[in-house]
Order: sequence, then C-alpha cells, then structure tokens
Amino acid sequence: MKTCKNCQIKFVTTEELCPLCQNGLSGKSSSVFPSNVRYKTGSFLLKLLLFLSIMVVLLVGFIEFLVRKQFYYTWFVGGGLFTNYIIIYFTLKKRQNVLGLFLQYGFIFVVLSFLWYLGTGYHVIPNFIIPSICIFELLFNSITFIVLKNNYIVNYFSFVLLNLLLLLFPVLLLLFHVITFPILSYICFFLSLVILVGLLIFYFDEIIEELKKRLNL
Repeated sequence: MKTCKNCQIKFVTTEELCPLCQNGLSGKSSSVFPSNVRYKTGSFLLKLLLFLSIMVVLLVGFIEFLVRKQFYYTWFVGGGLFTNYIIIYFTLKKRQNVLGLFLQYGFIFVVLSFLWYLGTGYHVIPNFIIPSICIFELLFNSITFIVLKNNYIVNYFSFVLLNLLLLLFPVLLLLFHVITFPILSYICFFLSLVILVGLLIFYFDEIIEELKKRLNL
C-alpha cells in the first residue's frame, strides 16, 4: 500500500499522487484486484515444459552419441516429448487441477509406451523412451508441485504414489531383463528416490493428513 505522509492515510492504488492533497505517495503500488495467478503459473509452466523437454533430448542425445556415435534413438525421444508438449499446451488452460492432470497424464503416457513396446518389441522404447519420459515427468511434476502448491489444491499422497511407481518401473524392467542399456533407468531410479525422500521429509505431515482424509480416519 502507498502512504501519504501529509494526510497520514494509506491508499490501495497505483497512482503517484495523493487524491486528497496531491502530495507524492510513498510505498509500493497495489491494486484491489487479485493477480491472475493461474495465467502466470500456466505461462511459466509451458516455458518450463519446453526447457525440460529440450534438456532431456540433449541428455539422451549426448549419452547415445557417447555409446553409439549416432542420434537414431534420440529422434524417437524428441518426437515423444514434442507430442507431450502439444497435448499439455492445449489442456493446461482448461484444467484447474493442473498437477492432478500431469500426474494422471504422466502415468498413462508411460503405460502406453510400455504397451507400444509389447506390441512392437523395439528395444529403443524401454532403453530410451520410457526412462526419458519418467525423468521428464519427475522433473516437471516436482517443479510444478513447488510452483503451484500455494495456489492450487495439491494431492500430496497422489504425488507420492506417482514417485513410487516411477521408482519401481525401471527396477522391474531391469529385473525382467527388458532393458539392455540401463543408464537412463538408473538416472530415473535415483531421481525418483531423491524426490520421494524429500517429500517424506518436508511434507510428511501433509501426506499423513491427506491420507487420513482419504481413509475417513
């Protein structure tokens, strides 16, 4: 709020002069209208989504070039993340529970990718595409969680479950010898474990409280 030192009155305004005595006002400008939090966070998340998509593609390309001296599988990952960006771009502005949408969407995308592998047998899917999607979802959902938790209703328990699934998924693929190139799966496992431990340490009370509400305790 701005203050007129002459009138000793505070004003909720963006004007520079006091409406009563026309002396200069001191303090920060303010408005009676709330800022459009949803628009600002949505715009930020789209930029974040694009940034993380590019980073994941660069990571996969770098690893593939070191191992195979080519970028064949990187094109598959880039195409998948580009499709991911387009879908989220058109759905982000229509859903209030943005984080809930991403939690469901990420899980469905991983399941569909695995079904794609079962139908085609392409090893590029479990080796590069599935762990890349998991890494992307872990990073994007974690930053989305931090950005939106004060402005949106956040499902803490659902977020924990998603991290558990993304933690176990690469482990299961490794145990059943589906993966022949495990580096990205190791990265996904470690990242999911770090995020899960962080959630349990910093948001344990919120998780327990939400769990009690779900179980009607």
